[in-house]
Amino acid sequence: MNMNRALTTGVGVIAGLLLYVNASAQDEPNKWAPDNIKIDGQATEWPKPLQFYNNVTKLFYTIANDQENLYVIVSVPDPQSQAKIMRSGITIAMNATGKKKGGASVTFPLTYNISTGAPDVPEASRALIAGELKKQLLANVKEIKVEGFDSIPDGNIPVKNTFGIQTTSSYDAAGNLVCELGIPLKALGIPAGSSQAVAYHFKVNAMKREDKKELEAKRAKGEQPPMPGEYADHFALYYSADFWTRQTLATRK
Repeated sequence: MNMNRALTTGVGVIAGLLLYVNASAQDEPNKWAPDNIKIDGQATEWPKPLQFYNNVTKLFYTIANDQENLYVIVSVPDPQSQAKIMRSGITIAMNATGKKKGGASVTFPLTYNISTGAPDVPEASRALIAGELKKQLLANVKEIKVEGFDSIPDGNIPVKNTFGIQTTSSYDAAGNLVCELGIPLKALGIPAGSSQAVAYHFKVNAMKREDKKELEAKRAKGEQPPMPGEYADHFALYYSADFWTRQTLATRK
């Protein structure tokens, strides 16, 4: 009886500690944005390592703000997550009420309608050429997708838009896919200096079924897969991965 009570008490203490850890992990403050911040697909001005890591999506990320804008930087070392983002994009949603649902979202990069014409090259050169083609794809992206904004119609808008939304994606020297987002606080309905936690939804979108059919058809004919989208066959590629988190605005450095 005493042993049972001790076990019950121990479990309760552990559960309480876990609850405390989970609660304390929520509503973390943003970082104050670097003074020299530039949305260029490079993480050179950001403190290393990035602030958080999520094991479901395999993303490193930092959320920051200044007086006017909110910034998100994501670094993706995982090849499968890279492949999914290269084909279907990453969606980052922000709910100013702090509720973990809905919100205004931006999906980028949209590379699916861009073709660079993969050349026929020797196997030994494919990795190098593939890397260059991926960079070329990202450099040629012309649109992003937005949803849920009060002042912006849902749908695709130009990368260079009049709404103040900035996005870019690139590969760094270590082979990580780096995605950066900058967005005016007013576009999200967030007053500067607000103490209300903002809920963020990160979603690595699934590769399209058409990609799998195309790859299987090419392999059946003995053809090489298209280099900008080279990847290993794996069921996880065709399922999205996502998570929610909440953070408050940084007030100053």
